[in-house]
Amino acid sequence: MLARGDSQGIQSLPARSPPPFPAWARPVNTPESDAEAAFLAGAALARLDAIVRENPAWAGVWRQRLGLSAAAASARRAGRTEDEASLRDAFHLTRPGADPGPAGQRLLAWRELSARSVGHWRSSFKVAAAALGVAHDEALQEAIEAAEAGAGDKRPAPFAAARVFGLARRALTQGARSPSAGGRGGEGELLAAWLADAVLAQGLNWPFALPLVAAPLFSDAERRKGGDVADGGTIVLAYAKGAARACDLSAELRRRAQKLQDAAPKLRAKGAGAALAALLDDDSLSASSKIGGQMSERGARRLFDRLVALGAVRELTGRATFRLYGL
Repeated sequence: MLARGDSQGIQSLPARSPPPFPAWARPVNTPESDAEAAFLAGAALARLDAIVRENPAWAGVWRQRLGLSAAAASARRAGRTEDEASLRDAFHLTRPGADPGPAGQRLLAWRELSARSVGHWRSSFKVAAAALGVAHDEALQEAIEAAEAGAGDKRPAPFAAARVFGLARRALTQGARSPSAGGRGGEGELLAAWLADAVLAQGLNWPFALPLVAAPLFSDAERRKGGDVADGGTIVLAYAKGAARACDLSAELRRRAQKLQDAAPKLRAKGAGAALAALLDDDSLSASSKIGGQMSERGARRLFDRLVALGAVRELTGRATFRLYGL
């Protein structure tokens, strides 16, 4: 807990960490059948389900880090070169209301997926589509209707999500100039993956959605393999890989969050509690980020540098100016 009583503390973390992700459930080789892919997806999602329902104190940064990976994969799928560091810059260094560029738009879309409860997926999806510059036309409405049908599908959630991806992708990329790139500069495939993740979360009765399928599905390795990205078995296997990666990331963030909590008693700055809570809720912060209205930019910079010195936070850019900090 924090030393100052007038500061907001961060939620206590469980004393015991869950066991590591089982090696037998981790996808390594290409499955020989769709049944094998389904088994791996079920095992990975069962482990992930326990973490989601725990709703740990660091769930915010967890969701946003997964969204960052999904945005980077989506950018590569569209033939762009921006990596996660470039996407962070596009998000933080763009003035409010200004255009963050095509890569930054992808990050905004993915952040919207898990920004609100899964029950608000329709309004969140419209915001994501608008961020990408995709009009609410007949194709977009068809994709929404496919997701609505998928949400009521009685089949296991990964299969329902895979079907939604295929239907939404077809609707959003028909007649596009470059179907191999997902159409509309890749936005069609991005939105199809977005809807698939939303349907998966609804099928599993999760309180929030996680960006899971895009990073493994749009990875460079998958692109080199070729084949139909919308094939049901391919999507289910992507969920096995995405869920395993999400579990790995959760274990890393759990350790980093514990270090942050351990550093809390050493802090005396007013508003430090709000800053620590913000670090657990987002992928990265700058000194100019609005943190509870209690801390100046200079004070935030000093606090972040103190946390870096304590090993509780990382500076993510390697720059001397316009620095970003996160778990």
